[in-house]
Amino acid sequence: MTASGRVEGRRRGRPSTGVRDAVIAAAERILAEEGVARLSTKGVADRAGVAESSIFYHFRDRTGLLQAVVQRHLRPVKDVLGDIDAHRDLRADLVALMEALEDFFVATIPVAAAIQSDAELRARYLDRAQEADIGPHRAVDAMQARLAAAQPSASSAVNLRAAALLLVGAAHQRALQRHLSPASAFTSLPSPADIVDTVLPLFG
Repeated sequence: MTASGRVEGRRRGRPSTGVRDAVIAAAERILAEEGVARLSTKGVADRAGVAESSIFYHFRDRTGLLQAVVQRHLRPVKDVLGDIDAHRDLRADLVALMEALEDFFVATIPVAAAIQSDAELRARYLDRAQEADIGPHRAVDAMQARLAAAQPSASSAVNLRAAALLLVGAAHQRALQRHLSPASAFTSLPSPADIVDTVLPLFG
């Protein structure tokens, strides 16, 4: 309120701290509860309790918003990668990376389903992903890099990318079953540690 008693309007310029996280959280809730058909910038803004202009300011459009949702859930994976040491125990690193990837896939499978269900959104998302060189292949790249660092001499005897794909694919399958399979089916799956123990003998 000003000295003359008038109520000041909302400040212009950069939206308040926390708006970005609130918008991302609102988008995730809408995707989980109602699907991509209800994921409008106005609907997200209403759910987050912010001005619709804040979404355009931070994310440009729905595609940018979905990319931000994915990036948010990449943080724990990046933390694991940042903590990896090629001189430490390979098994422990691979298990930690598989667990982080599984959690990432669980969180982002609804986003992937939303993108796949909308042809226009999918085309825009793929264009931006190609520009930034992001996508599921980066998980395989990271896993392959860890395997190569541990066994540089094994690259001629073992197809490192195939081994990396097996581990990443297993993490994705576990995540998919957490979404779509009965609890009994999921609990009967091999654990990340069991899967890593199955692949490690390839490296002698």
